[in-house]
Amino acid sequence: MPPIRLDARDLLEHNARYGVLICRECRYAIQKSALRSHLLRHKIFRGERQRLLSSIAQLDLLEPHHVPLPDPTSPPIDGLPISSGYCCTATGCAHLCATAKRMRRHWSECHDLKETSPNSSSFARPVTLQTFFRGTKLRYFEVAVPPVVNTAGGIPLVTNTGDGGESRHDEQNCGEDGPIEPRVSAPPKTSPTVSPIGADLEMLTYFHHFTTTTSLTLPGAEHPQSATHYWQVNVVHQALQRQWLMCGLLAISAGHLAALADETTIKQVHCVRFAQFLRTFSIGLEETERGLDAVSTVAKEAKKAGGQIMCVLRCAYWVLAGSMLDQGTLTGLAAPLHIQSILTTIRGFSTPDLLLSAAGTLSDGAERQEATFTQAMRVLEEVRGTSETGHAGDASPLNNTASALFNRTLTLPYRMAETFGKPESAEDVLATLSAIAALVECSYISFSPSGVGGAWLGMVTWLNKVPEHFIYLVGSHNLAALVVLAHWAAFLVKRAEHCGCWFLSGLTKSILLQIAERLPPDNHAVQSLVEDLIA
Repeated sequence: MPPIRLDARDLLEHNARYGVLICRECRYAIQKSALRSHLLRHKIFRGERQRLLSSIAQLDLLEPHHVPLPDPTSPPIDGLPISSGYCCTATGCAHLCATAKRMRRHWSECHDLKETSPNSSSFARPVTLQTFFRGTKLRYFEVAVPPVVNTAGGIPLVTNTGDGGESRHDEQNCGEDGPIEPRVSAPPKTSPTVSPIGADLEMLTYFHHFTTTTSLTLPGAEHPQSATHYWQVNVVHQALQRQWLMCGLLAISAGHLAALADETTIKQVHCVRFAQFLRTFSIGLEETERGLDAVSTVAKEAKKAGGQIMCVLRCAYWVLAGSMLDQGTLTGLAAPLHIQSILTTIRGFSTPDLLLSAAGTLSDGAERQEATFTQAMRVLEEVRGTSETGHAGDASPLNNTASALFNRTLTLPYRMAETFGKPESAEDVLATLSAIAALVECSYISFSPSGVGGAWLGMVTWLNKVPEHFIYLVGSHNLAALVVLAHWAAFLVKRAEHCGCWFLSGLTKSILLQIAERLPPDNHAVQSLVEDLIA
């Protein structure tokens, strides 16, 4: 019997086969005793709540310890997260753990096998896990992930799910009574009970997709026309010599496939692989960074590629985290989706040292300050010409939409002056005007015929052209700086999204919403500067 949705919001799903009620938003089954409080948590109030509780009372819901667990050969249960884990291969055991650390503890406590034992890796195999409940009622069960066909027509995705033996175990009964840990750990390097061919084919699938498809969607750090050669030749050549760098490319490929997938189960599989590859890549990048005091040119190129890969992966994480990945999966490996993190990450693509540094900022030297002044004077001249003629951008080679944005940007200083009045700081004014001037200049790059390469280059170039003081103003929630940043997001970030930067999907909306939260709601003059951008 297929699962039944109980409410108009598709929040609750009754799985009659296993006698559970799954919250699709929280992605776990709800105990009968917790139903009322759980509905309140989702702001389902009295009338609708009573109706739902009456409907649920007619269902046959089992207590957690009575819920039957699926057979290990069963497909994943819809509505529950999928995570990687381990199954103990000791005779008659089949204990399941979510992390290698817990499996090692199990070996030590139950099989008297120390972590340093030479054959310890033969006592576990990598598996795919789910659980109906969390907390003290957590019980993992193994599921069989279905084969996934590469969208580029490559080798089918193969996932090792074991020999079909009894793979269920109640972790609570073995001392694993804590809440579920959604961390994804790398599987043991070797396992005599499982052929490595499956894992190799899976990696080849992701590598094939990267070289034939994903690499075509990635931008270049310099000229946009050389981006494909850079990713397909230069970076791949380095990745073939460094495992951690290869994991970075495989993570990008898995993230791309997850973004393309329509079917929930397939999307989740790619998200799990994305998390695994990202973890290995991040560890390798960190170790490489620590050892790069005196390095060769080749090592510096690897570091540069690693920084650019991390930029793409952070953006891809933001795309996937909202819908598929558990927010705790990659704690410490991906920056939070805040404006400053977004700016530092995107700037880091062309300046990897900025992304890898703790500060995430560059200093405004004398040359940058002089450039700031020059740009500010240029935009003032543009505005003066606009106010005298009543229009702007007649000579613009841009299309109608781009020309409208261009003209709006040119008149922005005048509209901001009317709204904010006399400025208190000359440095703030120069930094803001410089950012507007750079926005005008970068619009030509973004809306050029170069497609995704030009759109990305224009977006990133603006971040590298604005003075550091402007970035500081954004971090300080300066209203004028936030207004300019909103125009950058609505024009250049949105342009990059529309041109095919899949790893930026939804970023424009996120930036604009965060800016809207920082603007005073009762100041209609300030709101009017950005309201049509955020709408």
